[in-house]
Amino acid sequence: MQTYKKEKDLTQALTHLAKSDKMLASAFREYGTPPMRKAIGGFPGLAQLLVSQQVSTAAAATIFRRFEEAVGTLEPQNLLALDEATLSGCGISRPKQRYLRILAEAVLNEELDFKKLNRGDNATIYDSLVAITGIGPWTAQCYLLFVLCRADMFPSGDLALQEATKLLYGLKTRPDAAELAEFAERWAPYRGAAARLLWTYYNGEQAKKRAARG
Repeated sequence: MQTYKKEKDLTQALTHLAKSDKMLASAFREYGTPPMRKAIGGFPGLAQLLVSQQVSTAAAATIFRRFEEAVGTLEPQNLLALDEATLSGCGISRPKQRYLRILAEAVLNEELDFKKLNRGDNATIYDSLVAITGIGPWTAQCYLLFVLCRADMFPSGDLALQEATKLLYGLKTRPDAAELAEFAERWAPYRGAAARLLWTYYNGEQAKKRAARG
């Protein structure tokens, strides 16, 4: 079960992929090795991912900062002590509030044991997470990629990854999750490194557009 522990691991993986993928190689030459972006684990990590669902990176950061200030120590019991008005004031929608409470209760009831969960293989961890209401494929895959640093994980439902692939490979339309998952098979068993590079590429290209607009 391969993981990425340091940036040099990403460099080695991307160097290998660049030998057979000219487009990925061009992005690698321009933007270099992506940052590791290792996330916090356990309940705080999953809570952050739930908050980040379907919002921009900047919006997610703002909402999560407010959430942290409201909850204090990010523990399940502290989350459950917050009322709807407080969570809404942080910018957390009602559905996400429900999902956070379900997650907190699952941890307190020991339905979700992170010490045991984190030792599992990718499929076991994924299946355990998506069994919890509110945790879908993107959240489970990002937990595996950013919290556990699993090397062959690719969140194909991520809109930025879909758009980055469209731009880099000159596709006529943006691939959906299923199409991108199939496309990404070419990068196995280093799909996690490819995903990190594509995010960096996307952010870089967006920055160029903003600069061009003045």
